[in-house]
Amino acid sequence: MKLLTSLVTLCTIQSVISSYCFWNTGCPYKYFSNKTPYNSVRGDIRDSVIKLTGCEPVSIWGLVRHGQRNPGTEFGKYMKAALVVGDYLVSAYEKGNSSLCAQDIENLRNWPINKDLFDRPFQLTKEGFLESEGIGRRLKQAFPKLLGKLESNDYLFRSAAEAWMAESIKGFVQGISSKPLTIQPPRPDYDILAPYDKCARYLKEVKTNPETFAASIKYQSSSEYLASRDRVQRRLGIDYSLTPTNITALYDLCRYTSSGITNTFSPWCALFTTEDLKVMEYVADLRHYYKSGYGTPMNELFGQITLTDLLKSFQEAKSGKGRKITGYVSHATMMDMVHTALKLFKDDAPLSSSKRKLDRKWRSSKMAIFSANLMAVLNKCNKGPDDYNVVFYLNEEPLQSICREGVCTWKEFEDKLTPFLNTNTDFCNVTSSS
Repeated sequence: MKLLTSLVTLCTIQSVISSYCFWNTGCPYKYFSNKTPYNSVRGDIRDSVIKLTGCEPVSIWGLVRHGQRNPGTEFGKYMKAALVVGDYLVSAYEKGNSSLCAQDIENLRNWPINKDLFDRPFQLTKEGFLESEGIGRRLKQAFPKLLGKLESNDYLFRSAAEAWMAESIKGFVQGISSKPLTIQPPRPDYDILAPYDKCARYLKEVKTNPETFAASIKYQSSSEYLASRDRVQRRLGIDYSLTPTNITALYDLCRYTSSGITNTFSPWCALFTTEDLKVMEYVADLRHYYKSGYGTPMNELFGQITLTDLLKSFQEAKSGKGRKITGYVSHATMMDMVHTALKLFKDDAPLSSSKRKLDRKWRSSKMAIFSANLMAVLNKCNKGPDDYNVVFYLNEEPLQSICREGVCTWKEFEDKLTPFLNTNTDFCNVTSSS
């Protein structure tokens, strides 16, 4: 803790006594909402602070978001168009109008354009595959006895339907086992991995409803956002006024081309101060909050549907008929919904479009990053035949807020999840007027 405090103090002093140059800042802001590189913020399950004596793991259940991927078609189009800003700001710098540092300008000038970034939308990147593979590898190293020799009835692996999901689950499984393991094909009914995508009511009232994103858009008219926009405008020194679309595209260039594997941040991040990055992060937090979090009540129900699989999986394992590991790969949306169903990261009041709450619990930069994962480990202990507990991990860190000291008794676990068995999707066919 002293080291962390000293580092924060040093970063603060450096930012005060010198002009801000991104290329050599010792403390770059690394939280990019749901596009945060996994290795920039993850924990390590091998170093878990939870050490249980007299207990042995018997089953693992995991929900993992896909790894880093290329942007979708629309966002990629805006990002590609924003590349021209690089030429403008180099010219502005040469005229003395930009406050960017010389090395930041040089890094932008020399930045190699990866055509796949724009020509292959949604494709899993090499980094995304390595993220998934690393999670599986560390999981096996943390639980070598349980995962050492997996037979066909010991495991279940499956992803949601999209190609980048399929590649992510391949990486995850490759990390767990050097020998080939069977991966089940995606289910066309979306079942527990994306139940919202087969829900007509969700698609109409939430996913394609402009009101879902109204808070995020309204925030972009707030004094805080406008001040950030003006800072970026002055920093670049270019002649035309930046719009929220321009700024979002530049922000996407920053976060899609940063790497947690090599611990390198994109030169495009130099366009933003730390405060600007925090403002952009909040824009995304508002989108997540209302699209897949507490801002829309039905989101909790979708998360409950997924968590029933966890409950049933551990009940079967407890009876001696279960699997050693169950692993799924899905979307950030599903991660948000599961967190909401578990009542995690819930603020006292809804997120506001008028002002950013600095100490908010709802942070997509921790909950829905690339390769975000929620793991649950069922342990059998030696105090009696019915002595079991469950430990939850979020991004390989013990989730200590869910139960006392991060360890749920079997009763606490069942009490939390058993009510979800009654959840169904009948509400999907009910119109909003009903």
